[in-house]
Amino acid sequence: MRSRLGWLRHPGWLALPAMAFVLAIFVGPFLGVVRVALAGDPPPGTGSFVDFSVLSLDSLRAVQATPLFRSVLGVTVRTAAIITVVCMAVAVPFAAYVHTRGPRLRAALIGAIALPKLVNLLVLLYGVLLVLGRQGVINDVLVGTGIVDRPLQMFGNLFAVVFTEVLVILPYPVLLLVAAFHAADPAQMDAARSLGAGPVRAWVETVLWPAWPAVVGAAIVSAVWGVGAFVGPLVMGNPPYWTVAVEVYDRALVDLAWVEAAGWAVLGVAAFGLVLGLPQLLLRRTSP
Repeated sequence: MRSRLGWLRHPGWLALPAMAFVLAIFVGPFLGVVRVALAGDPPPGTGSFVDFSVLSLDSLRAVQATPLFRSVLGVTVRTAAIITVVCMAVAVPFAAYVHTRGPRLRAALIGAIALPKLVNLLVLLYGVLLVLGRQGVINDVLVGTGIVDRPLQMFGNLFAVVFTEVLVILPYPVLLLVAAFHAADPAQMDAARSLGAGPVRAWVETVLWPAWPAVVGAAIVSAVWGVGAFVGPLVMGNPPYWTVAVEVYDRALVDLAWVEAAGWAVLGVAAFGLVLGLPQLLLRRTSP
């Protein structure tokens, strides 16, 4: 009897809830978007947004051939790369600092970094406006101290987009890295120091390298959020800094061009999947 029911103890069952969630929340709706992208525009006067009697790649070819799509795709990848680099440049040293603090200060620092996720997004954006506006805190300090003669333009540009997105994304890589660094054995650090390693090298060898998968995971999480950047480019940027997500929103809900919007979404997901998946494929092929 036990041998017949042994398959019930297979560890793969632990992944079933996550797989069901992904299928229901992402795969199913995305297949619906793909079907819309393969449909046609309805005839005028029908009151519909999609003609499902059509099954064609024409809309995808039309979107891919437009210079605007390639330009926006490049802007999105560039913005995502900058956001990822900034997030990791802040997250790694901050998580390292949190790792070395006592329990009370560590809890306070984690609470501080998680605070933006506890605030309504509209309130957070209003706070960013108060900081980056021409009459904002930063400009008031710069002008008041005489560093600059007139307020700087820190709104409606790439700086504002990156600043906003980093503020939204940063808690995720920080929390991942804090948890990974916390698993390090302090005795290994002491052993490395006793063998003559400096504090930086000892930390790298005993804390950072063992947590390297978490570092890569934190970078991937930041990149995924970066390629899907929406609020920062839409609210804090200008059309030259709009990403694919903003263009999809504009076509679907403003122009009501659902087929074109679905084409943008499908091609964007395909391009971003290639950008994010190619490095992992190369690492697998080059690893022994």
